[in-house]
Amino acid sequence: MQSAPLLSDRQFAILNAAMIAFSRYGYSRTKMDDIARASGVARTALYKTYRNKEHIFRALCERVHAEALCKAKTELDQPGPFPQRLERAMLERDKHLLQIGHSGPHADEIADLYFSLAQDLANASNEALTDLITKATKTAVKSGDFTLPPSFKSEQNFAILLRLGLEGVKKEIKTIDEFESLAFQLIRALI
Repeated sequence: MQSAPLLSDRQFAILNAAMIAFSRYGYSRTKMDDIARASGVARTALYKTYRNKEHIFRALCERVHAEALCKAKTELDQPGPFPQRLERAMLERDKHLLQIGHSGPHADEIADLYFSLAQDLANASNEALTDLITKATKTAVKSGDFTLPPSFKSEQNFAILLRLGLEGVKKEIKTIDEFESLAFQLIRALI
């Protein structure tokens, strides 16, 4: 599973400043100087840390995906019935991604850029989530905490359909509250 990248204080400050700047001004209007100023990092140090704005954007996407996967794993590792843990894991992971992707007046620009510059990161994150859910489902089935619905041939098919269903919901919604409501209904229908 993908883990959160270990960041230096400088990297952390740069990525936080970039996230705020991209949200506030959009990617195209944000300059490297803006990020350097907002992060409190000298321009030369910024360029030593990240080659360019695209490199910063990809590092930010990587961090956000790793954080989202950590949220899912944390929820799955909590005590309690598997269906509730699974529900919380999926909702927390996707809400984290949506809070980043749907924030600010430039969300559409950021989303378009995300699909052109960081689709490989999204794909890797989705594969890691599928693996995480598959393993957790196998453990729950083995312990008797969960019965795989008979329409699924395997725990992996269950994990894939759950993830794909929620991806579809994310593409259609306009607000995080709307996502949460529809995602909750979809998860409950599958489990």
